[in-house]
Amino acid sequence: MVDPIEIEAPDDTGSDVVRRFEYQIHISVQAVLEMLAGGTVSHVTCEHIEDVVVARRGDPRCISGVFWDFQQIKTRDATEPWTLTDVLASKPLKSLWRTHTTVAGTGLTYQLTAGIEGHLDPADEAVQALSRGQGGDNAACRKRVATHLKVKEDALTGFLPLVRIKPLPRRGDIELRNTRVLADLGPGLTMAMIDALYNELLRRTRDATQGLPVARWTELLVLDNPPPAVLNKRLSAASIADVRQRLTRPDHVLLEDLSQQLNGSETALVRKLRAGAASREVIEEAQMFRAHAERHRFKELALGAWPADQAIETDLDQRLLLLARRTGRSHKGQPQPADGIFDELQRTLDASPGTYDRHPLYAQDGVLLMGRACAISDECKFDWGSDRDAP
Repeated sequence: MVDPIEIEAPDDTGSDVVRRFEYQIHISVQAVLEMLAGGTVSHVTCEHIEDVVVARRGDPRCISGVFWDFQQIKTRDATEPWTLTDVLASKPLKSLWRTHTTVAGTGLTYQLTAGIEGHLDPADEAVQALSRGQGGDNAACRKRVATHLKVKEDALTGFLPLVRIKPLPRRGDIELRNTRVLADLGPGLTMAMIDALYNELLRRTRDATQGLPVARWTELLVLDNPPPAVLNKRLSAASIADVRQRLTRPDHVLLEDLSQQLNGSETALVRKLRAGAASREVIEEAQMFRAHAERHRFKELALGAWPADQAIETDLDQRLLLLARRTGRSHKGQPQPADGIFDELQRTLDASPGTYDRHPLYAQDGVLLMGRACAISDECKFDWGSDRDAP
């Protein structure tokens, strides 16, 4: 029986297209890494107008506003240096010319970058001039680009000074370089965690790259509040805040507004709190704490940072369970035991989180540990007292 894998494909370009697409993702992540490092990058937009659009603040070319870098990324399998002939054949300038004719006159300050995989031919004066934004000063370059774009040389006066040819690392090196930068940003993290964080950045960049196209994108450039379809293609500081926090404060967790996730059917946790005459504030806090703990756990699992050894999680749960039961006994017979148990348990976990979270699984954060304790209660392993026990 013949296996189709043994048959030569009439068109086998799909794999190469995917590899080139992945290379563009890694290049986009370079700008995201610069944003993580606290550089001038404000946000990165993928597959909108150009392959990558990097917005910078504080750039000397536009001190008071945003400087936009429209990037067209080109790859090739050949390892020889790029000449101007090679650059023209790859056609990044045609795309950049189209972008220039569209955004010129919108009030933007911008640069047009042709990012090429590999290095430039040092002996080719025309391509070297183009790489420095001096293509308009080189007669041979100006003439050849005009012929390539089918325009008169005079039309290139405002275009060539904006163009840069930027050599980029090759496909075999880009991931290694990027992860090395990420490791420098998070020196206290293991390489397994660095790899997990890098894969998460790749995933978010792929998602941004696959955002839905938007009509009238020329006008949208100057809007303060672009529509969601544009924002879906943009990676900002806010969208990677959790990654920055992981790099700079691996022992600290950023809490989020999860209030809209708490509107559901009444859980065992809520019923037990009500049985203990818990106030509405305590019930809401318990739900919020548990939601934060669950969200943290799921994020760690997604990053591959959660330990595979179940005994570690069991150890924490047992310690929290023993503490909760002991605290509950001390409040037995009180008219509103749930509030007292909740507050004392919270104070204990805030004061000595490392006593219970030894690995740590929950960043030795009192709020997250309290959330995990609430989850254990939801599993019917302990309750919050009963107002019927009051004298």
